[in-house]
Amino acid sequence: MAKLHQLATSNLPLSLQLAREALARFPDSSDAPEFEWNVVKSLANMGRSKEAEEEARGMVKKYPGTSWTADVQRHVLSSPHE
Repeated sequence: MAKLHQLATSNLPLSLQLAREALARFPDSSDAPEFEWNVVKSLANMGRSKEAEEEARGMVKKYPGTSWTADVQRHVLSSPHE
């Protein structure tokens, strides 16, 4: 997890890859929402907003009520015009 946080600012593609790998290996772990958050944030920070939004919608369905999901809803799914 520490590696993911470190890479989030220095190597977005690798951060995305590692977060996806972690999700594939541990989809139901208590850390899964944070792994998914890393996927969404990496995509968004790489300018891949449509993919980030799709991942975020899936995250809302799979991990409702977590602080990680709330952050994604607030920063990725909310429209500035609302």
